Amino acid sequence: MDLLLIRHGQSVANAKGLLISTDKDGLTELGKAQSVNLAATLERFAFQPSQIYCSPWTRARQTAELLFGESRPMVFDARLAETHPGIYGSWLEADFNQAYPDFNKNIRNRYEQGESHLDMAERVQAWVDSEVKPQVQNAGLMVAVAHGGPISVVLQHLLGVPIETHYPSFTVPNASFTYLKWRADLNRYCLERAGHV
Repeated sequence: MDLLLIRHGQSVANAKGLLISTDKDGLTELGKAQSVNLAATLERFAFQPSQIYCSPWTRARQTAELLFGESRPMVFDARLAETHPGIYGSWLEADFNQAYPDFNKNIRNRYEQGESHLDMAERVQAWVDSEVKPQVQNAGLMVAVAHGGPISVVLQHLLGVPIETHYPSFTVPNASFTYLKWRADLNRYCLERAGHV
């Protein structure tokens, strides 16, 4: 089973420079246009999903619906959500980084009333272990529409890059895709194609 990871289009929080925002943060008009353009790109590469998983956060759900239509079966899985920022959801990222300059030096640091990036990483790894790995020998394409943090975790977990010492090792732009092909001859995933609109 090949794997296609998609990051949501530009959200209101992205446009405003917010830290992470909340599960209610939706797409901007640009984000909606990016998603429509990304749908055309995916069609050009003939990506035909066998299964679609999606973060339940609004910006990911809106992106998935613009990409694949509301009628396509989709599994909303909370393990694919972004790190919950607790009381800092409405903070500008620049303000948070100025107030807490050492926060991101340790993946175990937890946002007050929220999660740590390690909490998020562990639930995303659990998703990979329960949904992706058992199906690697099956034919088809699994799609996951998520956020930048979870996508880095999936890539690191599947490509063998340690989470605790190197998070995030991958940064992906809004409305981007990352295609991993399962290579049975190598018994591992290989990054084959990536792009964005």
